[in-house]
Amino acid sequence: MTDRKILTAFTLLVLLVPVLFVSGCTGELSAEEIAEQMQEKEASIQDYSYTMQITSYIGNQTRESEIQTLQKKPDKTKTVIIKPEEEAGTIVVSDGEFMWTYDPKTNTVMKMEMPDTPVLGELDSAGIIGEFLNKTDVSLLGMEEIDGRPAYLLEANPKEEGEGLLFVDGMKLWVDKETWMPLRYEMYDSSGDLMMELEIRDLEINQRIPDSEFVFEVPEGATVKTLNFDSLIPEEMTLEEARESAGFEILVPEYLPEGYAFNYSTVSNNSLIAPEGQASETVFLRYENEDGDYIFLSETVHENEALEAPIMNSAEEVSINGMEGKYLDLGDMNILSWKIGDIDLSLTTSLEREELLKIAESVRENA
Repeated sequence: MTDRKILTAFTLLVLLVPVLFVSGCTGELSAEEIAEQMQEKEASIQDYSYTMQITSYIGNQTRESEIQTLQKKPDKTKTVIIKPEEEAGTIVVSDGEFMWTYDPKTNTVMKMEMPDTPVLGELDSAGIIGEFLNKTDVSLLGMEEIDGRPAYLLEANPKEEGEGLLFVDGMKLWVDKETWMPLRYEMYDSSGDLMMELEIRDLEINQRIPDSEFVFEVPEGATVKTLNFDSLIPEEMTLEEARESAGFEILVPEYLPEGYAFNYSTVSNNSLIAPEGQASETVFLRYENEDGDYIFLSETVHENEALEAPIMNSAEEVSINGMEGKYLDLGDMNILSWKIGDIDLSLTTSLEREELLKIAESVRENA
């Protein structure tokens, strides 16, 4: 699961939680009524701050993060990464018009004009919540204290198999009795294994956070890169278009499981935002069947040798046409990575190990 998907899930939960109690956790209200009640509850909160502690469990690996956040309506935000150590000191600040991201290790600032439309798309909050409640059974388990604050403990499970939110098939949420804000999350996969824990500490509401907190001053000597938001979102294209756009020869599998066909591809280059010497170009190929099951094949060429993603540290070593590869079983999602020449390849899908290996072995260098 990517960070962006996780953050999207968190955003939906923050929107949803106040509504669950207004509706008595029965889901009987219409989407329109839910949206009205949500807006009424949210109207009283003008600003808030907290520290979020995140623990993720991927394979045999545990990763801990800590982030400090300030937010002020309607559109001002500030986050500071405390942990992990390699990312500590990274700052992201938005005043609603521009977003600045500062990397202290490279002394680099990325400045980006915020888009006119929400990042999550054009679906309004009523539609998001209505869809979530239609697919989820929510129950109230009782009361517990989180960081000394009384909280309602909720459990949310998909009504139908495969209808979980972004690889999440079960959730527990602790919601502050006073502010109706979530204080803790636990997210589970379809096997009931814990994927991630989040806990919010030092929550403060309506403290009249000054606008000066969201004014970013460029550090002395820092390099500033100005970006366009649209340029960061790769365009969906045909395989022929991707071959014309990419700076390297794209490899394609000769074997696909029955029912799967090419859907679309994207080409992206991170040279505008990557630290010096760490630029790369990536091609994504998406294959899909009639049931909406997918196979993602990513191919990346790095400017210099790239470090292996931490998620693969606990992966199983495998052989692909005599080449070294790594396989990671994440329950609802499996990853297979290997290398052909200068190209780093990765398959991501819910298919079983043997099918991933069969697909990978059919990907060969062009003659």
